[in-house]
Amino acid sequence: MTPTDQMAVPGHAAGTEITPEGWLYTGHAELAFRLGPNLRDFDQRIRTLAEGRYPIFTSSVRHGRIRYTVTTFATEIGGRAVNLVRVEMRNVTRRSATARWQTGVRRRSPALRRFARPATPARPGLYYQPGTRAEGAPLVIRGRSVVRDGRVLYVAGEPPRGVRRALRAREARGVGGRAVYRARLSPGEAVAVDFVMPVVPVVHGTRLHRRIARASFDRERERALAYWRELLRGAMAIDLPEDKVEDAFYASLANMAMARYKDARGRWVQTVNKLQYHAFYLRDGAVMTNAFDLAGLHHLARRNLAFFGSWQERDGNFISRPGQRDGFGQALWALGEHVLRTRDRELARKLYPRVLRAVRWFERARRRDPLGLMPPGDPRDNELVGGHLAGDNFWASAGLERAIDLAELAGRRRSAERWAALLAQYRAALDRRVRRAARRGGWIPPSLDSRGGEDWGNLWAAYPVATYDPRSRLVSRTIRHVRAGFREGLATWNGYLHHYLGFRVLQTELLRGEQRDVVRGLYDALAHTTSTHGGFETSVRPYGDRSVAINLTPHGWWAAEYVALLRNMLVREDGEAVVLASALSPAWLQPGRRVAVRGAPTVHGKVSYELRALPDGAVLTWDADVEEGTRLRWPLPGAARDVRVEGLRGRTVELPGPSGTLRVRWRMPRATATYRSAVERLVRNYRRR
Repeated sequence: MTPTDQMAVPGHAAGTEITPEGWLYTGHAELAFRLGPNLRDFDQRIRTLAEGRYPIFTSSVRHGRIRYTVTTFATEIGGRAVNLVRVEMRNVTRRSATARWQTGVRRRSPALRRFARPATPARPGLYYQPGTRAEGAPLVIRGRSVVRDGRVLYVAGEPPRGVRRALRAREARGVGGRAVYRARLSPGEAVAVDFVMPVVPVVHGTRLHRRIARASFDRERERALAYWRELLRGAMAIDLPEDKVEDAFYASLANMAMARYKDARGRWVQTVNKLQYHAFYLRDGAVMTNAFDLAGLHHLARRNLAFFGSWQERDGNFISRPGQRDGFGQALWALGEHVLRTRDRELARKLYPRVLRAVRWFERARRRDPLGLMPPGDPRDNELVGGHLAGDNFWASAGLERAIDLAELAGRRRSAERWAALLAQYRAALDRRVRRAARRGGWIPPSLDSRGGEDWGNLWAAYPVATYDPRSRLVSRTIRHVRAGFREGLATWNGYLHHYLGFRVLQTELLRGEQRDVVRGLYDALAHTTSTHGGFETSVRPYGDRSVAINLTPHGWWAAEYVALLRNMLVREDGEAVVLASALSPAWLQPGRRVAVRGAPTVHGKVSYELRALPDGAVLTWDADVEEGTRLRWPLPGAARDVRVEGLRGRTVELPGPSGTLRVRWRMPRATATYRSAVERLVRNYRRR
């Protein structure tokens, strides 16, 4: 595997890649690490996060008698994004030993897995990377600072007592500006050295340079940790028996937040990551922004949505890339979802003129289209086919439905009624075309009037808005068709694994009540993540080397899909009802374990509950601050046997009132599916091949 990580301060355009080796690449410089008597490359693909979820990265390598541990994070000092690094050298044996470490600036090379810099966008939101194109002047040493062209690339730490340090500008084996440390360590003894690396080099000798050079690693680490705790404190709180499942939820929110920056006008731009996808797309941006809303981080979602308007054209259409027609519906859906979930009537009134222009564009476009659908698209991506794409039209359907909700909240009842009639007519026309296209194979194809293509937008038929009933024959056949192409538990695309394409299959199966498939799908998705819970997009062959040369981790769309799926498994809406615990792993329901959710936002209000598993059943305690008339339902775990509980209708319990406690008796078989078992199964399958 070749995992990468991103380090960034939300709001700053420039960020840092942690390369597969564990080095730091900003585009202005790459900080390389070497260790041991022969100064071999530090190369560690496994990293951990602070408290399992916050973006403070630690990796460790043992060489001989010494264990070298690197901890690094990004913070803001004097208005600049800065990377701080601590290297601990510890003698882990019972004999004295010598530790040796080198930090230096790696010569620029056409290495894989480094995102292209610099890149200046033609307009805010397109691919943007601050950086330098040429190497520039030779490296020089100024005090503890390594300088090029009068700007500081990094500052070497003061050596602790008993540690010798040498600073050398001369290049050796492709690395210059070297800080080399050497220490003789007694058994169990450890020493640490710190480094500071401005993400964008600062002018040497300035007040800012001196402030950065004096930065305390410990103090800045605590400040960074406090920042991330506070940012994620507004999210719904979940407590699950498997740390990986829970930590990936919060790490995904952090990865999406890190990718955001402010443009020159102060607007927040939601990009996919700080690496090769440092750009805004309506499709990715809509899903990520909605994930913030689902998790309860409404202030981040609202800031993101302010930028969506810059992608509305004069005629009213929303589009962020040529040929990608799905952005129209995705923009309306994201705007409508936000006002629906926040009940922000003032914002709804403010957004209404934009939505009105968009719907008018849609009406004109439909009249011009011979099929009465969205105009043909040619995305040169995703479906890999042109024509009247199913996904473009399913998203238009979802966008119109949320436009109606927005109009109602804005007090525009007449518009809401007229748009509801428009939606009914449109869905009737769409249904006729979908059924005609489905005659070829029995399932909904990617394009409604062209052959071939990759499954993509056809999987949006029942989720996030039910243009089709998730249990309908068409949807069932489509899911079965796509499932047949799964490999390693993931969907496939163009012959490759695709890490987040299958989430929309899992969301549809969740609506269908197919708990076992959803839980296993969650585990399979997690089994393919990095040690820091990052997901990729594609370019990995099934049972290949899992080396990702492009589409670097962590991918923001994957993060958003994971957040949405786990949230919906724990709490989701179903019309006028709120459904608790739609799909829980049997591993979470073994005696003595608990599942807890606090402050989960829904369109009907906030919901909290705790499910404690007992040897002969469980106790559910819930407290919902929801609108009057909102029903609460609990679909019992599919693995439960011999169930005895009041209020049971089929396999679903209708909970009596907005709060209460319910005792249920069941026989819960021993769990066989866990995250660990999914990883072990995957490893076994790789070894067999």
